[in-house]
Amino acid sequence: MKKLFSTILVLGLLLSGNAYAEWLVIVKNKVDENIFIKRTKIIEEDAVNTALEGCWVMYRNREDLKKKKKIELMEACYVFSVIEQ
Repeated sequence: MKKLFSTILVLGLLLSGNAYAEWLVIVKNKVDENIFIKRTKIIEEDAVNTALEGCWVMYRNREDLKKKKKIELMEACYVFSVIEQ
């Protein structure tokens, strides 16, 4: 009975197309409107974390800004949209 149920479950996932879905996350910045970062991953949480990390890294490594301004810009990063592809 368990084997039949798991077979039906696997077939259902494969036929629905969600088994190989990817998530596209777009991150923007409230202060710097020119920032537009996209990341695609299979797991939604990983996609969100990777996109936000990309925004943070962009400001963390800038040497022309003071530490307070870097932190302000890093905190202004936000998830603009999450799209299942």
